[in-house]
Amino acid sequence: MRAWLDEEGERLWRRLHAMAAVPMDAVSADEVEALGLAVFAWQRGRNPVLARVAEATLGAGSPGTLAEVPALPTDVFKAARVACFPDGATRRVFETSGTTLDVRGRHPFADLSLYAAACEAAAARWLLPAPAYRCVLLAEPEALAPASSLSFMLARFAARWHRGESDPWMVRGAALDDAAAAAALTEACRDGVAVALLGTSFGFVHLLDAVGGARWRLPPGSVAMPTGGFKGRSREVEPARLRALVGAAFGLGDEAMLGEYGMTELSSQAYEARREGRESYRAPPWMRVSMVDPTTLRELPRGEVGLVRVVDLMNLGSAVAIQTSDLGRMDADGDGFVVLGRAPGATPRGCARAMDAALSRG
Repeated sequence: MRAWLDEEGERLWRRLHAMAAVPMDAVSADEVEALGLAVFAWQRGRNPVLARVAEATLGAGSPGTLAEVPALPTDVFKAARVACFPDGATRRVFETSGTTLDVRGRHPFADLSLYAAACEAAAARWLLPAPAYRCVLLAEPEALAPASSLSFMLARFAARWHRGESDPWMVRGAALDDAAAAAALTEACRDGVAVALLGTSFGFVHLLDAVGGARWRLPPGSVAMPTGGFKGRSREVEPARLRALVGAAFGLGDEAMLGEYGMTELSSQAYEARREGRESYRAPPWMRVSMVDPTTLRELPRGEVGLVRVVDLMNLGSAVAIQTSDLGRMDADGDGFVVLGRAPGATPRGCARAMDAALSRG
């Protein structure tokens, strides 16, 4: 048994691993409900921050559904330690990206195996369905960026999917090796090996700027995934424009350029289902996405714009429900969602109340 888990926590950990290991279609909504509520109940007794939010919203009661589980606003991760284990058990702390003046959110982990299992399963379903790729990663390697959840995820992808003797990592010390990236792309085209061109949006912009008018036609099955914002680290490019530039430079159709929705405060990711003819994001069954009213934080009907709320069962060591400040909308059929950007202005009122409860010592 893992030292940071008691007997019940160990049972939950094993059930979560089992869920990530089976085909997603085999996971029922009822199973997710039951396991998610069990995870919340376990966390409530071990996470002081979550316990205060639960007391403020539920009193002595318990949620009857996952929709009633109180969610921690992402801003809480900037102001408090969100964990169900003592500091001495911490194995890794992921930090939100930003400039040196930003207060960064911190998400501690005592165990990274659930994150690894979840990210590989979702990638295999929507991003990297083939057995092997030539990975070209526009991000720093995990060893040089231990606080980056993206680098951790990409390292798992490289370990599972990368084929070829060349180093897949194209960034060192925040500097892009554009010559190495160009050589890797040219080599993949010569060998007829599908490319997984994955990394930060600003990494893609730097690569496009560096290669100028050079053009490739990447082999069939290749995929590009620009993710994240810019944070002043390059010239900003509107997402649709970046997609067009990437497609033109690397000979990729729209279905081969997939967006990813994830964040430091989560352990799972959603992907655009463009290969299935849908532009909206799809999430694995253990990652339940909904839209809520900015003031009441109550779930909104499909099609209405609200704040993106995420239930992520793989967040066993922190908080199972996370409230973002992103604006989004569920598809009419409820199978996917779109993200419309950040909520303008101050912290939404509902998130501010949850934030106050999380940080209250009374």
